Amino acid sequence: MSKMKKMVAAFGAVAMSVGLFAGCGSSSSGGADEGLGTLDKPVTLTFWTWQPTDAQWKSIYASFQKKYPNIKIKWWRTSEMSDYQKKLQTAMAGGDGPDMFGVQAGSTVEQYGRFADDMKKLADQYMPGWDSKVAEGAVEQTTNADGKMVAMPTITSGSEYILYNKTLLDENGVKVPSTYDELLAANKTLTSKGLMPLALGAKDGWHLDDIFVWLSNQYGEGDVYDAAAGKKSFTDKTFVKTMKAWKQMIDDGLFQDGAVGTSTYPDARDNYFYARKTAFFPTGSWHVSAVLPNDETKGTAIEKDELGMMEFPTVGDKDTGPTTGVDFGLCVNKDSKKKEAAMKFIEFMTTGDGQQEWINTLQGAPVDKDMKVEVPDDATESAKASIDLVTKGQAESKLARKLTSQELNDEIAVQMQNIYTGDATVDSALKSIQTVNEGIDR
Repeated sequence: MSKMKKMVAAFGAVAMSVGLFAGCGSSSSGGADEGLGTLDKPVTLTFWTWQPTDAQWKSIYASFQKKYPNIKIKWWRTSEMSDYQKKLQTAMAGGDGPDMFGVQAGSTVEQYGRFADDMKKLADQYMPGWDSKVAEGAVEQTTNADGKMVAMPTITSGSEYILYNKTLLDENGVKVPSTYDELLAANKTLTSKGLMPLALGAKDGWHLDDIFVWLSNQYGEGDVYDAAAGKKSFTDKTFVKTMKAWKQMIDDGLFQDGAVGTSTYPDARDNYFYARKTAFFPTGSWHVSAVLPNDETKGTAIEKDELGMMEFPTVGDKDTGPTTGVDFGLCVNKDSKKKEAAMKFIEFMTTGDGQQEWINTLQGAPVDKDMKVEVPDDATESAKASIDLVTKGQAESKLARKLTSQELNDEIAVQMQNIYTGDATVDSALKSIQTVNEGIDR
């Protein structure tokens, strides 16, 4: 979700995903702004991102083209945040970045904000009245430590949730669990019948960061943000309880063997949950989209199954609910010569038809305060209940999903993996996290 300051630990190899367009290259060469283009001479924007998905982009871009036929967009997308950040970092450092690029609330706002134009100034110029429509809290999350609004927020999301296969549960006589003990019991029944436990992508640092922040708030609400700011220590009892709970979840057999070698995409989702090998997929609010028929589940083993989403049952001392944050914000490259056209796309995605198109896929909750998800009349009861649950949970959440330091995020993820594999104890893991945190220049 979610929303989001630099999510991923190690940089991976760059791999282009197949999309409507592929392309890169700077638009920073001299000259005046190219404006909105003409029929004979359209403006072409470059856009790099990790979302929307390929399927979502098709409908979003088709809608944009109807409204702005003289503005073309070449996009490059990868579903792997590490690939995205590696490509963006290299290109931006070399002055060869795209006209537009995405960030999440958290560390990416801080890291890549220096390459972005001042979004407030652009919005005031090209999107009159935007500040009365876009949620103030979302704007705060795309404003960096220097007070510069570096991106326009578009959607919010959060964690921790579980996507479940109700049909598969019914076939095995298992009710949708509502407590941690019930989840363990359901897991035990399903694994005894040859199914996998919860399919967790613990290879991904971003997901482990999500779990740590969500879980730690249950043992000391707000302590994790104070610790990240250097006001508390990660060796304090809140985090001892957090890491012990994490270890207990592992010891309880909650997740599959080899989870630390499993990526969220495609392994946990596509190869396990979509393949009907497990009934449970721990994830973020964005995956509530799967409860409605869509192109991503079409042709998979679960295409005809009834799916639902639940909040991950409380593990700690207090039910503090899900975390939330800006899952996606749009930046304009400060060197772009196509800012007017870029702002038309950003307006479209924030307060226009693109916002409606995207939130209807349930990828995230709207930042436009007046916009609501349009749920199909033929949606199942599980789907409607799931959408209501996520919408309410994200609207009421006061807990940020992401921390602002990527170094800290990385170390938390590594130490959670080390606990999983037995290469670290709770105490040694927390000491390592605290050492890294103390070395961060704030």
